[in-house]
Amino acid sequence: MPTKWAELKNQRARKPAIEAGYSRARSAYRLAERVRLLREARGVSQIELAQRMGTTQSAIARLEAGGSYPNLQTLERVGGALRAELVVEFKDVLPAARGSLGNRVATQVRRVVADRTFGKRAVARRAKAKRVSKGR
Repeated sequence: MPTKWAELKNQRARKPAIEAGYSRARSAYRLAERVRLLREARGVSQIELAQRMGTTQSAIARLEAGGSYPNLQTLERVGGALRAELVVEFKDVLPAARGSLGNRVATQVRRVVADRTFGKRAVARRAKAKRVSKGR
């Protein structure tokens, strides 16, 4: 039986349920931080973002604090309000899977990105969206 707080804390942290909770909280925080940084980079206040999304400032504050777990629809609304593309991805956490599946997926992604037609269309679409937004 542990006698020191540090020993007890380390012992508890190794439990699968505790690790899962920390992992979920870490993911929520990372997402919240990205939303906040994007909003600030666009020069948009929480109130303005809330108005664009049709929600309240307190909901935006909770989202940016990592206090809520937004669904995909909410994240799409954030992306639309901030004129940003929502990208969802999976990363392998298993060491054995990294060599096979991870490399295949990365190779396929590089092929898509390297496609010149795709690149030109995406650049043209972003340029057009930028011109339209400046005209408002």
